[in-house]
Amino acid sequence: MAGKGKTERFWPLREGGPYDKPGESREMYKCIGCGAETYPEKGWNGEPDKHQCKPGCTCQSDLIQGNSRQFRQNFDRIFPNAPGAGL
Repeated sequence: MAGKGKTERFWPLREGGPYDKPGESREMYKCIGCGAETYPEKGWNGEPDKHQCKPGCTCQSDLIQGNSRQFRQNFDRIFPNAPGAGL
């Protein structure tokens, strides 16, 4: 499997269901940010294709924005003039 960091924002899943015959299902990755699905040729031994994600997807950035009250207060304190501050 690819190293951590390359796949931490993608879920390794198997397409299909529990009643599929062996060889009928494929290994895939699903983005936790936008839900884009990618099917590497090597299955889970390959890497997810970030180019399948929607524009603005969180997997394409190292910034993970929090939604807590503490996060907003800290953001407003550090960046008082930034767009979105004080919301």
